[in-house]
Amino acid sequence: MNKIDYNKLFKNVIPNSIEGIKIFSSSDKYIKPQEFDSVTNLENRIWSELYQNLELLLDQYASREYLLGLRTLPIPNNMFPNFKAISPLLENSTSWTLIPVAGFLDEELFFELNKDRKFPVTDIIRRSPRFEQKYLNSDIKNARGYTPEPDIFHDIQGHIPLLMNRKYADFMWEIGVLGYEIVKNKRNLTHELVNHNLKRLQNFSWWTYEYGLLKSSRRTDKFRRVSNDIPYEIYGSGIISSLDETKNIIDCSKGKASRSKFLKYDIEEIVLTCFDYSDIQDRYFVIDSMEELYSSFSKNKNLFFYEG
Repeated sequence: MNKIDYNKLFKNVIPNSIEGIKIFSSSDKYIKPQEFDSVTNLENRIWSELYQNLELLLDQYASREYLLGLRTLPIPNNMFPNFKAISPLLENSTSWTLIPVAGFLDEELFFELNKDRKFPVTDIIRRSPRFEQKYLNSDIKNARGYTPEPDIFHDIQGHIPLLMNRKYADFMWEIGVLGYEIVKNKRNLTHELVNHNLKRLQNFSWWTYEYGLLKSSRRTDKFRRVSNDIPYEIYGSGIISSLDETKNIIDCSKGKASRSKFLKYDIEEIVLTCFDYSDIQDRYFVIDSMEELYSSFSKNKNLFFYEG
């Protein structure tokens, strides 16, 4: 029987977009406890630079959910955060905990952890000797503004403040449950369909909780030091942890650049739109509200069980 290539349904296909990134599975030694007392002065300086270069921009442009979550957590702006200080507060607020890991996890492991409200975080940081050693023989971007492998700055500064919000935390749990259901394939779909549906969920995740934008609400300005002067708020963690991505959105919004376009949120379009790990995004999907995002995901889970 000939295999059917369902991936022909996708658009904006980027070949080999994660080539070179090390991926860990449940059969690997993926748990890697943070050695907080071994963090070097150089690593603390890298964290400080990353955080402080973004601090005022995020205060002005990040979403309400992010700003309020950040204020409740011991995430310093001048040194590495301590996972053991953060995890209990997160667990008390939304029942999520931090799981220290060695790096990028495969789909099955990632979704299995998420369905149990466990969020994987790594203590390696971009531009550090440890990061360079890990990718000594690989050609992946390792810059101040962006790296395709999630590092501690992306995991902690980008994701965790949002997970302090109950509705957002439940939304992320729902994604984990759905992803694990796809992987376990209790509907007995073909291998090709399972992989296709996983890619649909990856696309959704990328264009929403990683690189999503929210229509600006002036109500959020009361939590800012400087009022937002663009039509959007940032809730995507991939943007929040990237100076280059954040500046790109600001510049494109103000007509100072035209690299990227802003599109109205459409879940059916999103699940079929692929992405590129290795560069600034050429598009951003804008939701009217966080409630629209949560509701649309809950009502359209059938999109992730395509049967051909």
